[in-house]
Amino acid sequence: MFNNKGSTLIESLLAFEIFISVLIVLITSLTTIYNHELRLKENYTKILEKEEVLLEKEDFIGLIEEVLH
Repeated sequence: MFNNKGSTLIESLLAFEIFISVLIVLITSLTTIYNHELRLKENYTKILEKEEVLLEKEDFIGLIEEVLH
C-alpha cells in the first residue's frame, strides 16, 4: 500500500530532529550551569573581600553589631 522509501526518509528526519533537540537541550543546560558557577564565584569573592575589610577593623564589638544587623 505505501512505498517504504518515503517512510525511511521521514523516519530519518524525525531521528535527526530528536538528535538536534537533545543536543540543544544539553548545550543550554551546560551554558546555564556555567553561568551559575560564575555567579557563585563572583559572590564568593565579594564575601571574602567584605570579610577582609571587617577583620581589618579589629573593633570586635562594632564587628559583632554589624554582623547582627
